[in-house]
Amino acid sequence: QHVGTKLRRCTMDNGRSNRRSSSEWKVVVLLISIAVISYGVTATLSAAHVDNNNHPAIDTNAKDQQQQHRRLAAIDKVDDTTTPQQTSTVSLTSKFNEKRSFLDPSWKEWGDALVQFETLVSPAELDFTISRRLPWEQDESPDKCEEILLLMPEYFARNGHGSQLNSYVLAAMMATYLGKAMLILDAPQKNTKYPNGSMFGCPVDAFKDKKEFDQFTGNNHKHLEMKEDFPMGMSRLLQHSTLLSRGCAMPACSSFTYDSWEAIRKAQREHFLNGLPPREVNCEDGDRTQRVIPLGGEEVRQFFEAQVKPMILDETKRSEAYRWIIRLGANAHEAQTFIKLTKEADIWDFVSALMARSGIIKFQPWIARDVAQFIRQTDLPLNSGYDAIHVRRGDKLETESRQEVVAYWHSQGYDRVGQFPTNYIPFRHYLRLWDSTDCDSYWNGFQTQATTRLVYVATDDPTTVKEEIAKLPKGSDGTTIVAGCKKVKFIFAPVSEDSAFHINEGGGKVDCYVRYKRNIRAIADLMVLTKSDTFVGEFVSNWGRIIRLNRLVLNDSPLVGERKESSGKWLKKRSLDEDIEPPAFIRDFRVAFGDLISPPPGW
Repeated sequence: QHVGTKLRRCTMDNGRSNRRSSSEWKVVVLLISIAVISYGVTATLSAAHVDNNNHPAIDTNAKDQQQQHRRLAAIDKVDDTTTPQQTSTVSLTSKFNEKRSFLDPSWKEWGDALVQFETLVSPAELDFTISRRLPWEQDESPDKCEEILLLMPEYFARNGHGSQLNSYVLAAMMATYLGKAMLILDAPQKNTKYPNGSMFGCPVDAFKDKKEFDQFTGNNHKHLEMKEDFPMGMSRLLQHSTLLSRGCAMPACSSFTYDSWEAIRKAQREHFLNGLPPREVNCEDGDRTQRVIPLGGEEVRQFFEAQVKPMILDETKRSEAYRWIIRLGANAHEAQTFIKLTKEADIWDFVSALMARSGIIKFQPWIARDVAQFIRQTDLPLNSGYDAIHVRRGDKLETESRQEVVAYWHSQGYDRVGQFPTNYIPFRHYLRLWDSTDCDSYWNGFQTQATTRLVYVATDDPTTVKEEIAKLPKGSDGTTIVAGCKKVKFIFAPVSEDSAFHINEGGGKVDCYVRYKRNIRAIADLMVLTKSDTFVGEFVSNWGRIIRLNRLVLNDSPLVGERKESSGKWLKKRSLDEDIEPPAFIRDFRVAFGDLISPPPGW
């Protein structure tokens, strides 16, 4: 544009008079030539740093760009010699890979500090304007509460954090799609096996007399009196969003107790097996009728798989899809983009990124407070960048991870299970995925060794992982040398007196305060992993899927789904070509093992 302006000015001046001398014209021509050359050089240098929509891209190592950048939901192209294990370890990056710290610096100046620990997404990335667009936030019409999905999480409470959070996310997605308010019905104390009312334990805030709590010397806090109005069940962990509840009160069906709802929930399975819709209860509330569907975590999955998923993927239901995505927090432009998506992976990634931005998962204030305290006890700096590795072993070695372990050792030349050096995938495999450094560039002066990389390790097997790290080369300053040149400091969570790592270990017999401390440790790990620069972990557990969902970011380009041809024209063409604008990007997410897929949110 600058060059064009010079040309236009020169043309106009020339048309008005012939007063310029030949020497002056030579100067003008010389300036134009310099400008054109300068513009061309600048454009060439900028090509690697600016995307096709003039949004700033992320500066990355050129080798990383060539080897790691992948289409978010694409199936990577491999040759015939690539093994399934190699396919599952392809790392994903995006233009959102800028270095970031745990604490959002832009939020510090005008937001509550504890809010940074209430969500898995940085506060500045959340959309706080959603309420302005939702119709039920603008009026007090009772119609908003006529259709209700009643989530009953107690039965699923036997599972771990990831499973329960995923069932919550899946239920939220279904409720918004079906145009229903979603409410949580936690079990009362007599209907739960957990002392003090929640699978997530009890914080100090739950006890009626704090002084009594502080002076307690016993080994089971269930003997202390609890506050009668303190949240139970899942509500002790999560703040239920008004985006989902619409501000509706619990339906007051006459003569209905928790046991009544539980009986209907249990009967839902037969409905799904017979191809029937879930049973609906009509509750009379004055002059209106509320239609309520009670579902637990297992029934949510059955209902979604059998009936809701086919409706979402039905390309003839565009108008329903548009209204749904608006209810989930999208604006009009985003909704128009969404209804044009045809690929299943694109649909799920768009919805996942939108749910992350809408702040569907938000922890209670006491959870945020205690998670903040726990994280500050680690050596993790909260105001600078770091990477994270999740090593899940424990019970997963006998279930979901077993097949991956066998595949890994087979790829290393071991034919029989009895020959495997270990019954788990070694830590060096995770390190190989995390590290992409060309050490020659370090020794040739292209990089500096002055900076130590920080890597947070979350694992349920810290003793073994630390032993594996101890065998790696060490620098003079005590750091670990990775790939022969990179200086790394590994950070672990503080050692706990409780030998158990998973909240569901020990069932309901575990002291509620001990269970709560496990809860805090787990949420702290989950939050640190999700907010890291680069994440390396498995994709066979619920944790991996929750982390992936909250690392997705919507693509705000108007050219989503379009491809730039050599002619410069944008054509609507679907392919796995990296030039296609994806509906969402993912922060650097590298899969240690597991199928690299884009699952439905909460699946």
